[in-house]
Amino acid sequence: MPAAYVPLVIDKDDPEHLLRYYFGGYGSPSGSDPFRRGLLLARGSRFYLNLDSLEAVYPGAASRLVDANADQHFDWDELEVFIDHTYAEARRLPPTLADLRATVPYEDETGAWFVVDVHGVMSTARRKLYVPVDALRDALRQYEERGQQLVYAPGTTIVGEHYLDDARVETTVMRRRNDGFWDFFVYDADDRLADSTSTPPRGLKAPVQCVGCHFGNRLFEPEKSFPARAQPGPHGPRQVYVDEALRNAEVTRRFDEHRKRSDDVLGLYGTLYVAQLLAERQEERLAPEDAALLEALGY
Repeated sequence: MPAAYVPLVIDKDDPEHLLRYYFGGYGSPSGSDPFRRGLLLARGSRFYLNLDSLEAVYPGAASRLVDANADQHFDWDELEVFIDHTYAEARRLPPTLADLRATVPYEDETGAWFVVDVHGVMSTARRKLYVPVDALRDALRQYEERGQQLVYAPGTTIVGEHYLDDARVETTVMRRRNDGFWDFFVYDADDRLADSTSTPPRGLKAPVQCVGCHFGNRLFEPEKSFPARAQPGPHGPRQVYVDEALRNAEVTRRFDEHRKRSDDVLGLYGTLYVAQLLAERQEERLAPEDAALLEALGY
């Protein structure tokens, strides 16, 4: 094994998936396969990091990735410190919310964004979630040909504004890379890029603790119980705030969106959007292009 390769000892259920996610983000601005780029090497169940290749795509990496216990390999705790300190810079994340809004105008009033209000288990804040309608419709159009999976196009950005006592205290963002993974990042109350959320019951580091939920298979309220209403939890309400017409049990069963998390997305955005279109058809106010989308989905 060439000297540039250092063993990685990752005590996780699916280390390859995690390594593809993190180091795919370092290899290219749009995301890339870190094995093809030469950043990582697999030998059976063992993985190795090429420090020379990492240094080439992210100068300064060699001095910031520290073998703290001098055991000649990097374990997860050591990688996590490196990721915490370098991920935002390596991914070239917009440093302020104003910079993000310059390219992602999610608060416009043109109808280009599907908006859902939620109280969930990971934060006591009420979250106002924005999903681009074009990306949502594109994912729905391709639902069947993608094996009944909702998959969003590269560049799709999902924004969550977090409110406590009607004040926006932070903003979370998911942005899909070309390699199929999402960047997860956070802006604080001053609209500056932060390394973690801050709302109770506990702060969550981005992206390290974000992927723990999005990559896993644990179900969360209120999506778990939907279309029924979830019971309040130990930290407050757990609720999807939608009209009764959108609590469509058949649509929820069909997409099974939260359980599938086809694209590592935990929300019920496709489910709620289709339910909304069906409600509009029932009220005889459906636009022709929306009728065509429903027809393509078999409704």
